[in-house]
Amino acid sequence: MPIKLQTTKVFQDLLNPNFRNYVFQGSSRAGKTYNIVLWMVINILNQEDKVYSIVRKTLPSLKGSVLRDLKEILIKLNLYDSNKWHSVDGYVEIGSNIIEFFSLDTEEKIRGRKRDICFINEATEITYDEYIQLSLRTSERMILDFNPSLWQSWLYDMEQQEDTLYTITTYKDNVFLPQQQIEEIEKLEHRDPNLWRVFGLGQKGIPTRVVFSHQQYYDELPREAKLLGLGIDWGWSDPCTLVRVYKHNDNIYCEELLYLRNVTIPDFIYKIKDLGINLTDDFICDSSNPQAIAELSRNGINAKPVKKDTILSGIDQIKRNNFFVHSNSQNLISELNSYVWKNDKNGNNLDEPEDKNNHIIDPIRYILQMKVMRNTGTYVY
Repeated sequence: MPIKLQTTKVFQDLLNPNFRNYVFQGSSRAGKTYNIVLWMVINILNQEDKVYSIVRKTLPSLKGSVLRDLKEILIKLNLYDSNKWHSVDGYVEIGSNIIEFFSLDTEEKIRGRKRDICFINEATEITYDEYIQLSLRTSERMILDFNPSLWQSWLYDMEQQEDTLYTITTYKDNVFLPQQQIEEIEKLEHRDPNLWRVFGLGQKGIPTRVVFSHQQYYDELPREAKLLGLGIDWGWSDPCTLVRVYKHNDNIYCEELLYLRNVTIPDFIYKIKDLGINLTDDFICDSSNPQAIAELSRNGINAKPVKKDTILSGIDQIKRNNFFVHSNSQNLISELNSYVWKNDKNGNNLDEPEDKNNHIIDPIRYILQMKVMRNTGTYVY
């Protein structure tokens, strides 16, 4: 029985053989990644002894997004064979061809491989030099996709290159998108106009110095809110902090519990226990201090190291929700008012926040990255 393929404009653009680079800038749920992977699978079926590469900055992000699409497509096309899917070595066999997948966490991975086609997923995560090194080792096509969450990037310059097909897509180009997801995206128009530009309209965001400006305040936690976990950031001269995060639908509720300078780990443990909170709840900790995490565990606290993603992805997760802060969380409120993007020498915002005024904000990111992004995939775009 013939298989009916549901494709979008992205797939159709890839049928055009006349370009070296294919760049897809777009909103959330525009179908960019899925249709690129679908095209790669369909295309490689007619080839022999080819190597196609799927690349992303970090391995957890690669596994949580594009590899799911690859496996789903192979299953739908009756091409999936568990004996030919080599997850440890990072490739799948399709006839005499392979589609490999790897992250860019070591120099050897960037400079040591050759391929026929390279797909860079979420290309804003990599540097221009990393792109060049991948391109030099790719004989045919470079394919890149990204959400334009950065207001300055080498990617935007590619739009002017003659050898590049540069396409801007939005969720409206994906006619297969469920209505519930459409409504989720369209909520951004009123929640955060800048996020709406990026994830709704597929356009570059407008720079503002303060990272967060959509926070609201609450006094009483809704009964429907469920605890995600507690987050810990380590410090000495900088504060050692503890924050509690709840979630209900599109709302996150954050409450500062501890904000202590010049405190030892035993004293910090004493302060945690003195709060009278449930020590078996998940305490997601900054992974930079494994000795402190082990000491918390020995004292009956369910402490876990965060598996960090990028700072920008964590910021994005906070921005995608209605962000409620307990009115008594004065240090958190102060941090949110002072947490800003770095500036270059000309006063332009850089795509990196200043590494200060973030001692409670960071553990909020840790919780969302561990409890929302990884476990449910709900907010991974």
